[in-house]
Amino acid sequence: MAEDTPRRDTTLETVVIVGAGHAGGRAALLLRRHGFAGRILMLGAEPALPYERPPLSKGFLKGTTSAADMSLRSAQDWAEAGIEHIGGCTVTRIDPESRRVTLADGRSFGFDHAICATGGRARPLALPGAEALLMLRDLADARALRSRLGSCRRLLVVGGGVIGLEVAATAAGCGCAVTVLEAGPRVMARVLPPEASAWLAGLHAGNGVQIRTGVTLERVLPRGTGIAAQTAEG
Repeated sequence: MAEDTPRRDTTLETVVIVGAGHAGGRAALLLRRHGFAGRILMLGAEPALPYERPPLSKGFLKGTTSAADMSLRSAQDWAEAGIEHIGGCTVTRIDPESRRVTLADGRSFGFDHAICATGGRARPLALPGAEALLMLRDLADARALRSRLGSCRRLLVVGGGVIGLEVAATAAGCGCAVTVLEAGPRVMARVLPPEASAWLAGLHAGNGVQIRTGVTLERVLPRGTGIAAQTAEG
């Protein structure tokens, strides 16, 4: 019988995780769970510690879920696990030869191993007036949207995907008149068959959400305290 491979001493090693979201946080926790004893440093663009994003478009937007409820672990838990976090930073360079990461503010950190867990980002629409639109990707986005829902009478949601429909359902439940614009022929066409799309559209319609498919947003115009949307179809 082969002998067990001796466990490597990792005490003096450093793992840098670029990205302090859900994936980066889970990677750090799993390293500790599997016996990594060295330094773990998470670098994140957001100031917040790792948290779960799905509630952003539902409970957090509605006000029934707090930021603390979404956290993967408390600040004390991260500290007790010996996992360091630098938030509000941007990594501008990862040099595999010198094994260093460099931040936009000039700070740099050496590493033995690096994990890239940056995730995705929201893509701004390239059309006139798009700067007036709100996006939903992180806590700051959700806070900005939530602050307006209380006084919102009508809400336009661009995109009939998962997040767009979740926001539409939440806003309708808060009393907003919601319209969803979807450029495709049906909602969630990339992941659902026609029958499921039709059922989902009917469910939203039954809750007061108006869904317009095959419609492309062309321009956003200021109107009073809100905006007006102009579509390619007129």
